Amino acid sequence: MTGALALVAGAALLATGSLRLASRVAPRSTASFLLGAYVIAWVQLVLVLWALSLVGRVERWPLLVGLAVLCVALVIDTRARSDVTVRLRDGAGALRRALGDPVCAVLAIAVAAGLGYAVVLGLATPQNDFDVLIDHLWRAALWHENGAVGYPDCACAPYINAYPPHGEMGVLATMVLGGADRYVALVQGLAYLALPVGVIGIARSLGLSRRESLLGGLLVATLPVIALQASTAQNDLIVASFLVAAVALLLERNPAAHWLAAAATGLAVGTKVTAVIGIPLLVAVALVAPVPTLRRARLLAVLGGAVAGGYWYVVNWQHTGSWDGGFPYEEIDRGAAATVARVLRSAVQFVELPGGAGRDRWLYAIAAGVMLVVTLLVRRRNVRGAVLGGALAAGVALAPVLTPDVRRYADQAYAELWRGVGRDDLAADVGRDITRSASNVTWYGPLGALLLVVGTVVTLVAVRRGRVPGIAALLALAPLYWLVTLSSLLFYQDAAGRFFMAPMALAAASWGLVARARWVAWGLSGVAITALALAVLNDTKRPSGLALLERPSPRSYFAEPRWSAQGREVFVPELIRLVDDRVARDARIGLAITPSDSGYVLLGSGLDRRFDLLPWGTVDASRATWAFASSSARSPGRPELCARWRRLAEKPDGWTVYRRSPGRC
Repeated sequence: MTGALALVAGAALLATGSLRLASRVAPRSTASFLLGAYVIAWVQLVLVLWALSLVGRVERWPLLVGLAVLCVALVIDTRARSDVTVRLRDGAGALRRALGDPVCAVLAIAVAAGLGYAVVLGLATPQNDFDVLIDHLWRAALWHENGAVGYPDCACAPYINAYPPHGEMGVLATMVLGGADRYVALVQGLAYLALPVGVIGIARSLGLSRRESLLGGLLVATLPVIALQASTAQNDLIVASFLVAAVALLLERNPAAHWLAAAATGLAVGTKVTAVIGIPLLVAVALVAPVPTLRRARLLAVLGGAVAGGYWYVVNWQHTGSWDGGFPYEEIDRGAAATVARVLRSAVQFVELPGGAGRDRWLYAIAAGVMLVVTLLVRRRNVRGAVLGGALAAGVALAPVLTPDVRRYADQAYAELWRGVGRDDLAADVGRDITRSASNVTWYGPLGALLLVVGTVVTLVAVRRGRVPGIAALLALAPLYWLVTLSSLLFYQDAAGRFFMAPMALAAASWGLVARARWVAWGLSGVAITALALAVLNDTKRPSGLALLERPSPRSYFAEPRWSAQGREVFVPELIRLVDDRVARDARIGLAITPSDSGYVLLGSGLDRRFDLLPWGTVDASRATWAFASSSARSPGRPELCARWRRLAEKPDGWTVYRRSPGRC
């Protein structure tokens, strides 16, 4: 069975059982039904991988058999009580009706195009984000080598073992079933789909119409960092999808759905440390959600899920004596002034224009002109109203052109504030090129900044006037809570935007209120589509090569060889090139590495090369034919290989390369 077929078979087994069980639980809305199936599928995958890890058999056929057994059990358990077909048909019908709105239809086309581009990018090009190569994929490769998820002994960065494992378990499944790393981005691609579905489900629970709910979900899918991560093997989309699913399922009036909310909470906590910030928010949702008689069940679901999902922190404690695995954090000044400074610096980071460098930012002006024409055509029966609405829509679409000026004034205001109170030490440069687009540093673009302010105000007014329930205010303020909490707990990071995906999505559940005015809806769609296009096409790490207004365009990432694409990111392009050119794809290699190195890039895209990690002072690696010692591995760190090992004259990127001759030491 080829890797692609095995992957499709595994996905089909997960989907079949999960949809049937979700149908039996019977959440009220189609969105919650789909989210329930998503959560159940993840629970199945995690359980099967842990079961196989106990016997060291995380391999293709055992994994397929395990998934098949669970699928059969779920199908038998739900026979004659499942209405999957009916639920899917009803959902498709509701979607068609919502897409009858021109704004939603245009946005849906843009999101579908963005997702299609992300899938092609993820399948056709190598992953090249630093964290992905040094952390996520390397960790999954270690598990793949050992045939088990766990806590392998490795001279790796401490967070390789310390971080919760669920996200990398999904990546591992694609490696095992697919037989390569080609499919690793599909995990986040699925989370990218789940996130707007969660937004739609929450919006419907708040009483918004189908059109307004769909609009909020589609707007979230266009936010730059969310769209950029859909083609990567990072895990921020995954944890955000679980947290948003938990909220959507907590808002269901069916008590059985709260068990799924517990599972979603556990999956989130077991995916990323930042999910812990979401627990107080989930507790608040459980307390203030409608139907007070279900309050206790909701609260138990959140707390129970958080405890169950926190098992990896117990594992860390057993191995290292520390809940976080002893990961070395930077020193943090927790004084009031320093904390406020981190809050303000992070808030300023929301003002950005990803991909809008140079003349490309004037694409927003072109979008404004298009919005003017579209509005005139849509409302051509009312000429006066069409002209006024078109002008207002064009004004909204044109607003991002002012972003660089707004950001400059915000930076200056931040610095002057702290100088004015005598704290020059806090008047540091906010940092970051606001036009740079990349999955690890980009935030939410002009649309996110605009709706974060306007959407919150509109939602609070709507709550005050009784148009939406009070819980809408809680969700609208989620980004503010996250901003303050994150700044209180962690050191300042100008690349922390990816940690805000969940609260931004929760706030977006009420963004449909902003777009009740048609000219606002058209203007926002112009901003959203332009921001999405600029972010993904002008990705600085993976440029499309398509020339927009700014010339010349960079070379397309699709044309870049693997050794260059990954090697530049981890500073070993010539080493990867040597390995790919001279080492057999199925060779066994020895690796003497330090925590700052990624052994993953030497394994090949098909993960055919097996490896042995060489302890310091190793004399022989009898199963390996090649050995590589990191340039960072100083004596006595370097292996002291016997005479059977010949050291090559080449030292690619400073690494020492050995080749083994026949015979024993």
